[in-house]
Amino acid sequence: MLNDLTQGKPLKVIWRFSLPLLLSMAFQQMYNVADSMIVGWLVGSNALAAIGAAYPITLIFIAIATGLSMGASVVIGHLYGAKRMTMVKSAVNTVTLALCVFGIFISAVGVALSGPLMRVLGAPATIYNDARNYLIIYSVGILPMFIYNTTSAVFTGLGDSKRPLYFLILSSLLNILLDIIAVGPLKMGVAGAAWATVLAQLIAAALSGTVLFKRVGAIETEEKPKLFEKRVLTEMLRQSLPAVFQQSCIAIGHTFIQSLVNSYSESFIAGYEIASKIHNFAYMCFNTIGTALSSFVAQNFGAGKMKRIQKGYQISSAMCFGIAAFVVIIMQAFAPQLIGLFVDASKNPEVILAGSRYLRTISPAYLVICFIITTGGLLRGVGRVQVFLIITILDLGIRVSMSFVLTNLLGNYTGIFWAWYFGSIPDFAICLWLYRRMCRKGGLLAGES
Repeated sequence: MLNDLTQGKPLKVIWRFSLPLLLSMAFQQMYNVADSMIVGWLVGSNALAAIGAAYPITLIFIAIATGLSMGASVVIGHLYGAKRMTMVKSAVNTVTLALCVFGIFISAVGVALSGPLMRVLGAPATIYNDARNYLIIYSVGILPMFIYNTTSAVFTGLGDSKRPLYFLILSSLLNILLDIIAVGPLKMGVAGAAWATVLAQLIAAALSGTVLFKRVGAIETEEKPKLFEKRVLTEMLRQSLPAVFQQSCIAIGHTFIQSLVNSYSESFIAGYEIASKIHNFAYMCFNTIGTALSSFVAQNFGAGKMKRIQKGYQISSAMCFGIAAFVVIIMQAFAPQLIGLFVDASKNPEVILAGSRYLRTISPAYLVICFIITTGGLLRGVGRVQVFLIITILDLGIRVSMSFVLTNLLGNYTGIFWAWYFGSIPDFAICLWLYRRMCRKGGLLAGES
């Protein structure tokens, strides 16, 4: 079912639209969490460290897929909000074709460069082979990941956040089952976890793609839609490239930080890997509120409903803050127990200690990060992605630099954690200024620089 986000009470509309996205993201994150949890218990902490060493590179791939799909969602949201249905169908054809081509290219690059990238990141010799093999197999699965992200973005732009959820639940459960079989009875280790993820992503892509084109094909139009529309591709790239650059900068920042993490022991690398998965699970849940807001804003921007956009932004920020506050309480109270879900605590006390310190140190920053996320959703929805790109680069540059500075000053790895505050607080101040400016003049919504 396609939803018109320009009608109805904003609170009800955003909540009903956000909830399936939130569940979708939770199940999507189960891919990575299941890999780490099953590998940690059935293989050991060194195998976890191998996945962690490869993780920043997988983030770059995800960043490209996510950035491109964000642009696709905004373009389709604008067209759907303006009720230009022929162009909507042409846009769906165009973005699907384009992102499939990008996916094949990125997959080939990932396979070819897996070994050199692991050497550049300084993966310890004890985990190098496992890390390289994991990255090679993950790269093979990039195309289905791109396809699924594309179909999800299109559904979201059309106001349907439920369909991708159904397919994702099925593939997530299948991923866990395949993980257990491949890592357990088949004893395929880290490679088995990677193959399980690839197969699960392939199923999700096939199902969601089939249903998408059936649903879009049912939309009645007076003119025949085009298979490829150059104007749509140009606009998608205009919207996407800043988002791709933004997401890639984040991933590259993680790569620099991972090189610093790899200079410590395997136990710390494993603890950092576990805590990163838990952190990303939480962060991506917050991010779904920003994604939902972006689609809400895009449709209402296309319909010219500026007051409704501001109301939606306020509601989304309050929702995101409430979720963040709940997560902070959980991480402060149960950090060791959360890390202990992945490894045997009695055999890996250093892993538990490192992971717990990570979660307890950075989680309070979520209370300001949530506001940054919703501001990003607003800016993407009105097509002002360049503004948010600048904010992200500032945050990342400060955080990466301070990670190295603080680890030297403090003499230990906790500097990596405290660096989060040096990036997030200036970003929060800028977002607050942007919001106040929006309320006073409507500058952002009017397209002002």
